[in-house]
Amino acid sequence: MVDYDKAVATVQDPNADPVLLAKIAYENPEFGANVAVNPRCYPGLKRWLATFGDERARQTLAQMGVTAEDGPVADAQQEQDAAADSATASAAADQYSADSYSADQYSADSYAASAAQQQPAQDQYTAAQYAAQQEPQATNPYGYTAQMALETTDQELIAKIAQYAPELRPCIARNPSTYPALVDWLAQLNDPAVNAALATRQ
Repeated sequence: MVDYDKAVATVQDPNADPVLLAKIAYENPEFGANVAVNPRCYPGLKRWLATFGDERARQTLAQMGVTAEDGPVADAQQEQDAAADSATASAAADQYSADSYSADQYSADSYAASAAQQQPAQDQYTAAQYAAQQEPQATNPYGYTAQMALETTDQELIAKIAQYAPELRPCIARNPSTYPALVDWLAQLNDPAVNAALATRQ
């Protein structure tokens, strides 16, 4: 968890790392309103806060014209590597409550059961096959690998890989430890490889 002093400094920093802001919002709910007004708070994070944030965060966002019912949030600042047209991104935040992301939910048995309930087996197989065939090659200069992106449970490392190694975002999308706000952000990128990876976890 981000310690209190670091969280205070980060939410007041106009050049704060957006991924760190998301981590603070997720792990330190009392800072939700402060995160919402930070100029580096990206649209998906605002929408997540409007849905899952505390009362103060929701009221702050409501004053800014952002509510959970609004769907995708319009924002003048575009995140790096975001698709040019993200207006059609679905309001998927409702699916990503914190309780739904326990690691044991993603065992092979429970994955098979949930897949059978939520979409036809053939579609699930196709999505999984596509994701496997599109296994990305790491090209970042930081040493982050596909295996690391798929298997790490370190939330800060997951956030850094998503930010600094865009080619590994499909792996981050498949990692069961990826936290809800980041999953929501990935869904807005409208990247076919990321979307296929996300489909395997639904």
